[in-house]
Amino acid sequence: MPLRPSPGPRYPRFKRRIPERLFYLLPALMWLGLSLRHGSVTLPTAANPSMEAGGLWGESKSQALDLFGPAGHRRLAPFARVECRPGTDRTARALRAMEAAELRFPVVGKPDRGYQGWGVRVLRTQADLSDYLAVQPPGALVLLQALVDMPGEAAIFYVRQPDEARGRIISMAFVYPPHVVGDGRRSVAQLVQEDSILRPNADLYRDRHPESWNSVPARDAFHSLTNARSARLGAVYRDAASEITPQLEAEIDQISRELPDFHFGRFDIRFASPQALREGRGFRIVELNGAGAEMLHIWSGEGTLGGAYRALWRQYRLLFAIGAKMRRQGVRPVGLRGMFRLQRRQEALRRIYPPSS
Repeated sequence: MPLRPSPGPRYPRFKRRIPERLFYLLPALMWLGLSLRHGSVTLPTAANPSMEAGGLWGESKSQALDLFGPAGHRRLAPFARVECRPGTDRTARALRAMEAAELRFPVVGKPDRGYQGWGVRVLRTQADLSDYLAVQPPGALVLLQALVDMPGEAAIFYVRQPDEARGRIISMAFVYPPHVVGDGRRSVAQLVQEDSILRPNADLYRDRHPESWNSVPARDAFHSLTNARSARLGAVYRDAASEITPQLEAEIDQISRELPDFHFGRFDIRFASPQALREGRGFRIVELNGAGAEMLHIWSGEGTLGGAYRALWRQYRLLFAIGAKMRRQGVRPVGLRGMFRLQRRQEALRRIYPPSS
């Protein structure tokens, strides 16, 4: 897989024209309509009973990774967790945890309760680790995960109905870092400023790579701006549904069925090559997202507003239907008070996370 996406628009046209809050107004109404039909706003929290709040909001990343069975563990990028207790040597605790997990620098530091890439940093040295831990709030839990040395990244969306023996992949997207493409005349800083999607994060890009900020990339040169890959930071997505094969689907299904009562969510993976991925091999799982996950192919440059809304409507209908089946089996959804508590906790932490890299 090349380090750069195939030619074509990097972002869907509607992403440049419609503010995020306005875009999600119609999906919010979809959610409300399904809530009225099923008699519960929080019914999706019952879809994955073994995950906190079904993975809808504010869940623990490490708790989700702990659920993996033998097949999943073989694919899972090694990780360790560090609790940032007040009055303790955080760096020493982290180094001991890394040693126990057989982790070596560089590692990726990420909040245990985070989303959209907030607070994700590549830590290349012990000094980086100390600086990262120093800004974490007392009592926060941090994940340290091996930096997977594979060129490709993909987001694989999996669904299995509770009354079905096997599940299926319903969406897959290739993910590329925020980047600019050189023209031989303008600097990285100028190229960022002239892109309406990248411009809001200009300070972050500059801080991550100050040495190249004013350099002039050669014509057609691909220049990555951050390691973190999220829509918030300007990541680029390509619809990879054509790459889904029976071999890949069988491998993801086996991993998923080992997860207790897991029916709906997204695997974020790194992979060696598209060919290896099609054969169901050569990939590492870096994260599992539950009911709150989104099918990332909707942000493909060739995507349309209507296509995005149709995909989200399909996603929400499946999620509520699974939640309803699990409720009939005796699973109780998290109440509104519990969801508000998780939301407030996550937002409070997000405001003090260090910048992504």
